[in-house]
Amino acid sequence: MLLGFGWCHLRSSREAIREARLSEIDQIEAEIDAADQKLWNDFRTWMEVSAESFIQWQLCESLNNENGLLTWCVSRNHRTSAVWEMLDWIVTHGPVSYGLFYCHDDEDTRERKFSGRHPQKDYDNLFRVHRLLHGELTELADPFFGLIQGNIDPVHPYDRDDHDTEF
Repeated sequence: MLLGFGWCHLRSSREAIREARLSEIDQIEAEIDAADQKLWNDFRTWMEVSAESFIQWQLCESLNNENGLLTWCVSRNHRTSAVWEMLDWIVTHGPVSYGLFYCHDDEDTRERKFSGRHPQKDYDNLFRVHRLLHGELTELADPFFGLIQGNIDPVHPYDRDDHDTEF
């Protein structure tokens, strides 16, 4: 089962600010605002067509002094969730977006082959962190919880070596 929680600051490019003169900044910020609005509209359209009922998401275009705040959660029986395509979409279309996707997948093992996924060790009993930054999605170790079974949850009898031998 895939269980994940994520957040993202969904943003268009800010590259024009890098070399901007102070006299140009109002115009550049207006162009960025328009590009952000287009990005958010395109994201909503993509989600309407591509997302699934297993992803619950919310995009706040404006919250206090921040814009484009996206949050989501996913619970799916298998890793084959549209959440991965959503993250790929954000990487491609939101070049300076940043955020985290925190997930546990009990099928994330070396033996299982998922498109683009070949872990070097088994992660089926761990949370993993996926960081979105500078147009890349990077997978990182979880520094907070450690093992699911044996730390967060007790080890289930099916997963213990001391099985009962009753007949």
